[in-house]
Amino acid sequence: MKTKTTVPLITLGLVLACFGLLPNAQAQVPDTPDAPDDPDALLAFGNTHFGDGALVSLTTGVWDTALGFQALNHNTTGHNNTATGLRALFSNTNGNWNAGHGVYALYRNVNGLFNSGFGNYTLSNNISGDFNTATGYGVLWGNSADKNTGDGYGALFKNTTGFCNTAIGYTALINNRTGINNIAVGCEAGSLATGSNNIYIGNLGVFGEDNTIRIGDPAIYQNAYINGIPAGGLAAILFDYNNAAAPIVIGVGGAVPFNTLPLIVGTAISKTNDTTFTLHKDGVYRVTYTLRTALVSLAASVRIRVNGAGFGPTAGLVTAGAPLTDQVTFVGHANDAVQLFVGGVALTLATGDDATINIDKVQ
Repeated sequence: MKTKTTVPLITLGLVLACFGLLPNAQAQVPDTPDAPDDPDALLAFGNTHFGDGALVSLTTGVWDTALGFQALNHNTTGHNNTATGLRALFSNTNGNWNAGHGVYALYRNVNGLFNSGFGNYTLSNNISGDFNTATGYGVLWGNSADKNTGDGYGALFKNTTGFCNTAIGYTALINNRTGINNIAVGCEAGSLATGSNNIYIGNLGVFGEDNTIRIGDPAIYQNAYINGIPAGGLAAILFDYNNAAAPIVIGVGGAVPFNTLPLIVGTAISKTNDTTFTLHKDGVYRVTYTLRTALVSLAASVRIRVNGAGFGPTAGLVTAGAPLTDQVTFVGHANDAVQLFVGGVALTLATGDDATINIDKVQ
């Protein structure tokens, strides 16, 4: 008579489980007590993997997600990492709070923290650099430093030890290797630059320069304005003043004199005589003046006159002997005549340098 041996179900389960844990029995798939052969398994401690070789080295790491062939392949204790794509975060062992999305994204990262790579080969050579963000193909590919941001194909591609750089645009700062604290915005912005502490907006930059701001390409842009004022400085300037050996009385309707040789920059403004200035170009002009008055001029006032007509506000004297000062901005035209004239009652200027005037073409 045959003897029948019964193996308890729980014992059979343990044997199968142990067989599942053998190295040759489960190639490149993390061992999971719930489903050892399921490639879409939920690992212990909130870890998730999908793909051959994904998270195969995990020991105590938690909240890691690996989607793709050998994603997070070497991760052991690193936590809060997300890898999507072939060999994304492949070398990471104990780096934390990293996100690599794309083929070979953050491939060499070992223990870097708070890095984000979105795009194929982003931050591929970063080993221990922290706080970097790369968006676009090959962005920050050679980086091993901290606190860099690149957005756009090839931005900061060659950067190695340079830190605190920001590059936004196609190949922006692509040749920077060790420069620090650079900002580049625009297509190929700063692509020639290799120095530090530079800002390039719509400009290729210059090899080796430091501490420089370049905005725009002078071969393309002809005019630039900041708050209405040309970024390269005022378009034209005239400064003049009057010097008197004794008080000067100017009657009502009379023009204030300026009897010295004026300082003139540009060709848009000239001095016709001691009381009249002439504009030679259309544009926006600003007149600023100051008069030092004598004590007897209490009720007097002053106003700008263009081609014989008063323009802008009237500056009235409210305290005996106080200076009269004001500023007027207006649209001027070629051949306009500009004067400063007296109203109310006669105005008496003090002795010495008693009147100054600035006429600026601001646009």
